[in-house]
Amino acid sequence: MGTKTATIAYCQHGEFEAACLECLAMPKKITPPPPAAPRATKNPSSSADKISPLAGDLDMSVPVTNIDGIVGMSCLPARAFPHYLRRAGWIYLRSEDKLTARVKAIKVVWTDERSDMSDPSRDLGAGIGIEVDPRTWDDDIDIELGWLAERQRDGFRYLKTNDDDTVTHYMGGKPVVEQDDLSDIDLTD
Repeated sequence: MGTKTATIAYCQHGEFEAACLECLAMPKKITPPPPAAPRATKNPSSSADKISPLAGDLDMSVPVTNIDGIVGMSCLPARAFPHYLRRAGWIYLRSEDKLTARVKAIKVVWTDERSDMSDPSRDLGAGIGIEVDPRTWDDDIDIELGWLAERQRDGFRYLKTNDDDTVTHYMGGKPVVEQDDLSDIDLTD
């Protein structure tokens, strides 16, 4: 059975190192704390900025003039951060008053070149884009917007794809009620 022996450390002054008042009074070397890791932002200003992940629970649609040249892309330009878009959510292309194609979103990224999908001649310059999975492109979508078409001419719109592939449109975080359903609501109370 072995015994442990304690070693006593002496300082340069010949005292016990832990009890030497001169050693305790000497300034200590303090290393500065490491710089804080950059926080994720929804408004990046360069490729060096860390971008927040997609954290919503909805899909979205974006207006396009023509789906040719867009279907197959791996990054779609965005004018603003899609706050309510879910990761792996569908991004639908909206053209001629209907949803005509869709692709799954991966994440928001910084891209140096962007052109407006609703006006391809307009250069948006560097900014955010939505990286998509090119393997998930589906251009066999044909969902008529009906009475919602006029309201959805510009900008992206949120929607939710149901299990049966029907689409529920959202505005202000709430499902849009169809005009036919409005006549069923009793407003006399």
